[in-house]
Amino acid sequence: MEVACVLIPETGFADPVEASELTELLLCRLERIGAAVESERPGEAFFALDGLRGIHGGESAGVLAAARRTAEMEVRIGAAPTRFAAHAAARREAIVPPPAAGDFLAALPVSTLVDRLGLPPREAGGLIETLRRLGIERLGALAALSPGRVADRFGPPGLRALRLARGEDSPLRPRRSHEELEAEVELPEGAAGGQLERALELLVDRLLAAPQRRGRRLLGLRLGARLAAGGGWSADQGLGRPTASPRVLRAVLAPRLEALPGPVASLRLRALGLGPPVGDQLELSVRGEEHRRRRLGDAIREVRAAQGADSLLEVLPLDSASRFPERRAILTPAAGR
Repeated sequence: MEVACVLIPETGFADPVEASELTELLLCRLERIGAAVESERPGEAFFALDGLRGIHGGESAGVLAAARRTAEMEVRIGAAPTRFAAHAAARREAIVPPPAAGDFLAALPVSTLVDRLGLPPREAGGLIETLRRLGIERLGALAALSPGRVADRFGPPGLRALRLARGEDSPLRPRRSHEELEAEVELPEGAAGGQLERALELLVDRLLAAPQRRGRRLLGLRLGARLAAGGGWSADQGLGRPTASPRVLRAVLAPRLEALPGPVASLRLRALGLGPPVGDQLELSVRGEEHRRRRLGDAIREVRAAQGADSLLEVLPLDSASRFPERRAILTPAAGR
C-alpha cells in the first residue's frame, strides 16, 4: 500500500479557525478525485493511492498531480508506504516507492518524530533530547535497537517511536465522505443584536433550501464568523436528534451569538453531518394525555437547549395559609424531565 500526504504550509492560514476551515475545504476537494481521506490535525490530509491510479493515468504521480490540481491552494504533497513516511515525504515533496522506504526513513533525523508520537510537546521533546544524548541522531540508529531495550528505557512512547522508525504504522481510518453543505451571509460594518439574529435566520433558511440537502435532516452544525478586526471564530453545535426544523435550529444556535468575541464581517453555517433522506414519522393515532405530555417534554428540552438549564421555573408551594402571597409559594428551577 502507498499513502499520500497533502500538507497546507503553516503560512497558509492566520489562526486556528481559518486552519480548520481550510482543512475541511481541502478534504472536500480531495474527495472529488475519489480519495478516502483521513485528517486528525489541521493542515494535513492522508489517503491511500491504491485504487486511484487507474483513474488518474496509472501512476502514483498522476494521482498526486490530480490532488494538487483539485486542491486549488498552495500545498506540499508526498507519498510513501506509511502515514508517517508519507508525512516526511510531503515536507520534501517526494515520492518514496516501497523498496526505498527503509533507506528514506533511516536517513531522517529523530526530531522528525516530535509531532507524530501523540505526546504533549514537552514530553515528546524530552524523549528526542534523551535519544540525542545517547548518540541516536537518525531513525536508522533507533530502528537498530531491540524492542526490549527501548521498552526498558522509554516505555510505550519509545516503542511507538521504534515502530515508526522501522516503517510500521497503523492503517488509515478514512472519514465518511459527505457533501459540503454551507451557507454564508455578509454583514454590514458594526452589525449586532437584531441584525445578527436576522442573519442567523437567513443562514438557516439558506442551508435548509440547498439542493444538495435533498430532504435529509441535520445531525450537527458549525456556526462560524469572520471578525471585522481580522481572524475568525467558530462553535460546533450538536443536535439532540436529527432535525430539519428551522425553528429548532434557530433556537439552539441563537445563544451562540452571545459568545462572539467582537463585531463580525460575515456569518457562516455548515452542516457537520446529514441523516438519511426521510421525513419524521407521522403518528396515525395517539392517546391525548400521552401525546400532550410528550410534546410538553419536547418543548421543555428545546427551551433548555436555547436558554440554559435554569431557564424554566416551577411553582413550589410553601405556606398556603399565609396572609402574604409571597410566602405561599416560590419559583425554583424546574426539575429535569
